[in-house]
Amino acid sequence: MRKSGLVTFLLAIVLIIGLCPLLLLPAAVSADDSSSTEMRPDAVRVSSKYPSVTGPADTTFMFQVDILYQLTDTTYESTIADTGRLQSRVFNFELSGPLGWEVFVAESAWKLDKRMSSMQLRALGMPQSMVIVASAPWWTSLAPGEYPIEFTVTSDEIGDPGTAMVIGDEISGSVTLKAVISAWYGIESTTIDDRLNTTTNAGSPASVDVKVTNTGSATLDKVSISSSKPAGIANEQWVVRFEPESIKDLAPGEEQQLRVDITPPENAISGDYYVTLTLAGEPALSDFNPSLELRVSVTTRPTWVAIGVAVVVLAFGALVYAFYTLRQR
Repeated sequence: MRKSGLVTFLLAIVLIIGLCPLLLLPAAVSADDSSSTEMRPDAVRVSSKYPSVTGPADTTFMFQVDILYQLTDTTYESTIADTGRLQSRVFNFELSGPLGWEVFVAESAWKLDKRMSSMQLRALGMPQSMVIVASAPWWTSLAPGEYPIEFTVTSDEIGDPGTAMVIGDEISGSVTLKAVISAWYGIESTTIDDRLNTTTNAGSPASVDVKVTNTGSATLDKVSISSSKPAGIANEQWVVRFEPESIKDLAPGEEQQLRVDITPPENAISGDYYVTLTLAGEPALSDFNPSLELRVSVTTRPTWVAIGVAVVVLAFGALVYAFYTLRQR
């Protein structure tokens, strides 16, 4: 009797142990279902180590941006075994830049052809890097200054497909970037009639009108001009004068004129000579100092031609006279 009672007791214990998992399973499943439809608190932060980049107007500005998506309810204890780090969201990108600028998001500086408008991120607590690219319109002359670019990432509300309840609120982050355009100084010069040659007599000035245009993005305080002229003959030198001697306060796109008087020496030999005009600016030009090479054709004065002919005739007459005189002897 005692032996059969012991057997019955042992069978009851085994039966209870076997049924426990089945009794607890629905509760566990219910708990898992409930947790799977709930999103943990999260946030997104957008930052840039170098939010300001400086360059001339034709620069392609590039900013490295980091997006950090993370959970906000983590503690030191829960971080050790945090299954919620598999939580993910889709973030949409929005860029707003100055009027006429081209701005886009690229995967990296080496993959500018791969442009992105959105990205899925997991709450891993590690930043995701990307590049913001901005280019100013090349056909306009932009004034120096700061041009802001706003970059915003947004993840919309997340709803439960089964219950249509909101299980995740909308989150967003943004950063303001600045493209700082520095002043660019440049000038162009040419003659009024686009001719680079002139003609004059020895000792007489030749006048050439030159126009100077500010092609830069900032005002030039002063534009000066200098000359490189041919070597003189004896003590007589070439003379080059400018009227005015310099141009003051030349605004971007503005054009002004100056006159150049070139005077060869009186005893200059007929021929072609070259005079080089070089322009410089204050502040110094960003590129190079432009120059103009003018060809000056010098002709001898008619008086000197007559004197030369007379000398030749007299020399010839003297030879003829000497010939006949010696022949008679």
